Amino acid sequence: MTFNLPSCLVAGALSLLAPLWAQDHGDHSHSTEDHLYEAARDPAVSWEEAYARAVEEEVEKAFLVEAQTIHYLSTGNMPELYKHLDELEAVSGELEYGMANSFHSERQLIGLVASIRAIQAYEATDMPEFEKQAAKSFINAPEYTQAFGLIQLMTEVRQKEVQEAAMANLRIPMDLVIASADGEEKPLSQWLSGNKAMLIDFWASWCGPCIQLMPELRTKGESLPSQGIVVAGMNTDADDPVGKAKKTRAEHKMELMPWLLEPEDRPLSQLLMINSIPRMILVAPDGTVLYNGHPMDPSLKTALAKLDVKI
Repeated sequence: MTFNLPSCLVAGALSLLAPLWAQDHGDHSHSTEDHLYEAARDPAVSWEEAYARAVEEEVEKAFLVEAQTIHYLSTGNMPELYKHLDELEAVSGELEYGMANSFHSERQLIGLVASIRAIQAYEATDMPEFEKQAAKSFINAPEYTQAFGLIQLMTEVRQKEVQEAAMANLRIPMDLVIASADGEEKPLSQWLSGNKAMLIDFWASWCGPCIQLMPELRTKGESLPSQGIVVAGMNTDADDPVGKAKKTRAEHKMELMPWLLEPEDRPLSQLLMINSIPRMILVAPDGTVLYNGHPMDPSLKTALAKLDVKI
């Protein structure tokens, strides 16, 4: 899996969870505990100093663990949060729950832990564990399921399963004639021209992520042809695809790479179930789809490695 995505989901979840932490914690507004909570959620307050003070004054361990949880969440420190979950679960029976506290109930805490474990499993591509934890999150605290985007991730998992099943038996018609931005027209088989495979990047000028990844495409276009992989852009713009392909090619200095134009009826996009871009397709000479996914997904590197190609 890719992954900037979990960090983005965590950022979205924090904006929803922050109001829980903004409340006064009990009746001791200037206590060591309140100072620790303030430091946990406010980067302007030294967390290290507040935590050291709390330890020195022998604040209860459960309180320290709860504050650490808030600190790791508010700073987006997922690696530490992952390591912290067992400790959080161990003190769950000792925490104070209620609307004036960080967690309404123990079930809400269980839901938070399950949500974070689900993201951890997703990053590790452990889909059985991801589904188990996502379900546990929804059952106990659906607000966290929504906040962390687990429903979206589950939808993507299911869509990928359907896509992979479809791609397993798919053969792209290599006699399909594709034009380039320079006016050359020939079948895909001739664009591939006896090489190991063809890596096609589906993009459009209106797609911000596509344009942002052009430097990555240039790197692939420079390093892969010598290893037997033809790298090509496939413009899907409906309006002036030739002009936009030439402009993008010039701006990113990729004159040596084929810049292809998908036909107006989008035969490849339909066949390959492309419903979002950027998308990269790795095609074998017989039309077998060796990879169909995001350009930065580690699975692309795996697919190329099977062809003895390094990326």
